[in-house]
Amino acid sequence: MNKPQFLWGLSNGVFVFAIAGAFWLGLGIGTNVTNVGWLVCALSTALQVGVCAALIWASVRLRRKSGFRRSELRQGDRSRSLETQHILVGFLWTTAGQAVLIAFAIWVCVRAGREQLIWPAIALVVSLHLIPLARIFHVRAYYATAAAGSIVSIITVTGLTGPYAVASLAVGMATVMWGSAFYLLRNADTIAARALGEMWAA
Repeated sequence: MNKPQFLWGLSNGVFVFAIAGAFWLGLGIGTNVTNVGWLVCALSTALQVGVCAALIWASVRLRRKSGFRRSELRQGDRSRSLETQHILVGFLWTTAGQAVLIAFAIWVCVRAGREQLIWPAIALVVSLHLIPLARIFHVRAYYATAAAGSIVSIITVTGLTGPYAVASLAVGMATVMWGSAFYLLRNADTIAARALGEMWAA
C-alpha cells in the first residue's frame, strides 16, 4: 500500500458516506411529507442535494489529488497485488455479511410484528459493518462512525416512538455519515500517514 492508493480508497469512502447521508435524510423527508409541510421538505431536500453534491465533488478532488488510477490495481509487484486482493476479498465478505444480516433483521421484525423497528435495525447493521472495514482499510475513524451510528440506532429503538421516530433516526444517521465524510476529507493526510505506518495483511 502506498499513499496515492490509500487516498484513492479514502475518496471512495467519502463518496459512499455522501450517498449514505443523502439516502438517510431522504428517508426522513419521504416519511414525513404530510407531517411537516412542503416548505420544510423543500428546505430539507435542498440541504440533502447540496451537501451530497459538495461531498461528492470533494471526493473527486481527493481522488484526483491522489494521482492513483484504478488500472494500477492490476499492476505492481506480487506483494502489492496480494495485499490488494486481500482488501478486496475482505470488503466483499463484509458487504455480503451486511446484506445477509439486513435481510435477517427485516425477517425477524416482520415475523415479530415489529415493522417499526426495520429501519433502526438496518441502521444498526450498516453501522456495525464498518467495524471490520476499519480493520481491513486501516481507517480508525470508521470505528467512531460505527459507534455513533449504533448509538443513534439503539436510541431510536429504545427511546423514540411516534410519527417522528424514523425522521429522528434518519437525521441522526445522515449527520453521522456526513460528519464522517467531512472528517475523512479534513484529515486525509493524517489518516494516510497513520495507516501506512501499520502492518498490512497480504
